[in-house]
Amino acid sequence: MKKMNSDLNSNTQPLRKHKIFNNWNIVTKGWYIALPSKELKKGQVKTVHINDVKIIVYRTEKGNIHSLDAFCPHMGVDLGLGKVEGEEIKCFFHHWKFDKNANCTDIPCKEEAPKNLKFSSYSTQEKYGYIWVWPESETKETVLNIPALEGLNEDQIIFSQDKEFLRSCHYHTTMINGIDPQHLSTVHNINIDMNIDIDDSKKNHIEILLEGKFPTTNMKERLGKVLLGEKYSYSMKYADGCVASLTMLKGAKFLNRFKLPELHMIFAYSLVEEGKISVRPIYVNKKGKGILGKITGKLKLLVTKAFFKSLQGEDGLVYENIRFNTTAFLKMDEPIVKYIAHINKLEKSVWSKEI
Repeated sequence: MKKMNSDLNSNTQPLRKHKIFNNWNIVTKGWYIALPSKELKKGQVKTVHINDVKIIVYRTEKGNIHSLDAFCPHMGVDLGLGKVEGEEIKCFFHHWKFDKNANCTDIPCKEEAPKNLKFSSYSTQEKYGYIWVWPESETKETVLNIPALEGLNEDQIIFSQDKEFLRSCHYHTTMINGIDPQHLSTVHNINIDMNIDIDDSKKNHIEILLEGKFPTTNMKERLGKVLLGEKYSYSMKYADGCVASLTMLKGAKFLNRFKLPELHMIFAYSLVEEGKISVRPIYVNKKGKGILGKITGKLKLLVTKAFFKSLQGEDGLVYENIRFNTTAFLKMDEPIVKYIAHINKLEKSVWSKEI
C-alpha cells in the first residue's frame, strides 16, 4: 500500500503539523459541491460522497433542494434508494418518511419513532450550475461571490464548468499556488517584484492582492508588457478553506492604452479520500448585453480557461509529488503564512474525523 508523503522522511525531515491546515482528518464548515444541478431533476434523489461522508440530495416537485445523511436512522438503508414525496423522502425498505429537517414524519406500522435517532440535515444552495452543501442544517453564509461581481444575480453572470480533476495532495496546499510569487519566476519565468496587500479581517475568508511592474529581461516579460501594460495585478479570495476565486488582468491595458476586461474563475475543492482531492474549476464573468455581449462573454470565459490551462500542467507536476512543510519560510512568503494562520482559525464541521 502506497504511503502518504506526510509519512515519509519523518526522522530526517520532521513535518510540522497543524490544527486544521493540511489535516486530512478535518473538514471545515464551508460550501462543498455535491453534483451539477442538471443531474438532479424534480422528484429525484441522489446519493453523494463528499469529504468521505455519504449524504443524499433530493429535489422536490416544487424544485426545492434538501440534503440529509444518507443512511436511514432506522436500519441504515441508503435513502438514495427511496422516493421523493412532496417535500419529504421515503425510505425504500420500511417506508419511514423524513422531512427536510431530518425529522421522522411517518412510520407505516404506526409506532412512534425512537427518540434517540441520530440523523442530520444540511443546508443547500444552487450556484454556478452546481448544488452546494454546507455541513450544518443552517448557515447565514452564501457560496463565494467573486468580489468584482458582488451584487450581481445569477441572470447577470455567465459561467462555464470545467472538468473535475484529482490531485494527490491536500487542497489547502494547492490553494497556495496563486499567492506564491516566487513560483512565477522559478516555474513560469515571469520575474515580477510584487507588492502584496492582505485583508484577513474577516472571519471566514481572506483576500490577497498581488501587483507589480513587468520587467523586460526575457521575451515572455516583454510580451506581457505589450499585451497587458506596465503593471501586472491579480487577486485571490479564499472562503472557508475550501473555495477560492481568482481575478486576473486587474487594471490591465492592451498596448498600455486600451483597458482589458478582468477575468475571473473559482476553484471548488473537496476531499475524495485520504491522499486524494477533487478540484472543480468554474469560469465566471459578467454577462454582456445583446448578441455582441453574449459573444464577448463567452470569449472571456474561453480566454480565462486558456490562461488556467497554460499553468495547470506545470504546477500539477509540483502538487502531485509535494510533501508540504512550513518550517523554512522567507519574508516574501508572508501571504502563505497569513493564509495558513487563517485556515487554522476556521471551524471544524461534523464531517471531521477529529472533533
